[in-house]
Amino acid sequence: MLTVHDSKQKVVTLQTKELFFLAGILGSDRLLGVEDPFRGYMAEDIAMEWERVKASLLDKGYLIQDQETDELIMTPTVFSRVAIAGLSDRACWIRYTINGKSYESYIHCTDERVVEVSRVADVPDSFRLSDLGSVREAIDVLIERMKWSGHSPAEKPALMCSKKKFYDVMNELENSEVQTVADELAQETSDPEGSLALARCLVGKESDGELRLLVWNEEGWKSQSAAFAASAVSNWLFRMSTAASDDWLVAALTTREQFHEMLLDWLKQPAGEEER
Repeated sequence: MLTVHDSKQKVVTLQTKELFFLAGILGSDRLLGVEDPFRGYMAEDIAMEWERVKASLLDKGYLIQDQETDELIMTPTVFSRVAIAGLSDRACWIRYTINGKSYESYIHCTDERVVEVSRVADVPDSFRLSDLGSVREAIDVLIERMKWSGHSPAEKPALMCSKKKFYDVMNELENSEVQTVADELAQETSDPEGSLALARCLVGKESDGELRLLVWNEEGWKSQSAAFAASAVSNWLFRMSTAASDDWLVAALTTREQFHEMLLDWLKQPAGEEER
């Protein structure tokens, strides 16, 4: 039986097999972003691996074995982080780039706490499980990391254009002038003013990335996706076609506060509510 024990651990770092085993003990078989390291293993091989993993977790202090009963005791920090990562029914995958460096993680949410699962840089097959606080606190942390501007420019209508054309423009941004980018976008959007505002953001962007909002139901994970670009003057959120036969993209000027409310609305949405 697995129970909890007092602990002052702050950082929880687990190898893939350690995370997979602990999640399995808690009844989870749907870890996001973690491939099954035991696929193709025979039952006896998995039993041998468990003994190795158990020894490693005991050595790290993540598990404690009662001397009298041999009962395995999981520390509360590890228990909480793994339980939220493995059993929460709302999550968000985020990947973004700042100054050429990419960041990627999964955010797992309950009503009370949020846990971030990310790969440890330069350490193969290793994950860090971090507590980001409440949903509101976690969103504040993420928006700050992604460098969303607090500037609130005048509202502008959303722009619609070809997804292919938009990414052609994005791929040629280096050394491009704002007006050149604006002119190319305006050919697609027929909105010179809005295209100029978007071009200023793209040319001066401090970060850009994508996110996937996920909800678990009986059929598996359902998702909604979006991309974004953020600069000192404005932020834009992009929704686009996913089917190979479609080619459209909608760009919406989005304030930091609007993005915060969008994430809050999604991540605190009741689990049984249908995807919108």
